[in-house]
Amino acid sequence: MRKITKGDEPATLTQWKRANPKGRYADLTYEPSQSIRQACVEEQYGLCAYCCHEITAGNARNEHVQAQKLAPNRTVDFSNIVASCDRPKQCDKAHGHQVLPLTPLMDECETELKFYISGRVEGLTPRATTSIQVLNLGDSHENNRTLINARKTLVEALLYEGGVELEVENSDLLILLMEELSAPDANNRLKPFAPVLVNVLRQLTA
Repeated sequence: MRKITKGDEPATLTQWKRANPKGRYADLTYEPSQSIRQACVEEQYGLCAYCCHEITAGNARNEHVQAQKLAPNRTVDFSNIVASCDRPKQCDKAHGHQVLPLTPLMDECETELKFYISGRVEGLTPRATTSIQVLNLGDSHENNRTLINARKTLVEALLYEGGVELEVENSDLLILLMEELSAPDANNRLKPFAPVLVNVLRQLTA
């Protein structure tokens, strides 16, 4: 996960809520629904809120951090909605109506999850472990081999591209690489899994 800072809700959603003061998410028309997705993708720099795979407004899903059944009064609350990938058995499709104790809206999501170059992720607190399991983010190969392998492949590619043959002694190089990976490109996008590699590098410079 990477901390998401929510911005203002899209104007089309504001207008729809004014016209439908008792409306719920299930009542949304296409335009406000799509504007939510586009705004979330932009503020997440083109990454899934949970696994950090690349997403677009065309293939992402509007995901309620606090599930709709658990918080029926927050279904059209933009601050409760993020963009998630639609991959099977993980992220949005794994979350369902379960409680998510650690979310990408919390600062701690970047420090309570520990990623490895192998692609595996570990929770450093009970709530982080629970969220990893709820979202099926790959705490073991048995649970999500596909995601772990994808993370490993792209993290290794980013390391190679950054010129790091894991020169862990060169902390200046690692810090520069972290800064580069944390900065969106000209299209306001981060590289897929860049926050995962930043998490790995942060451990090496600690």
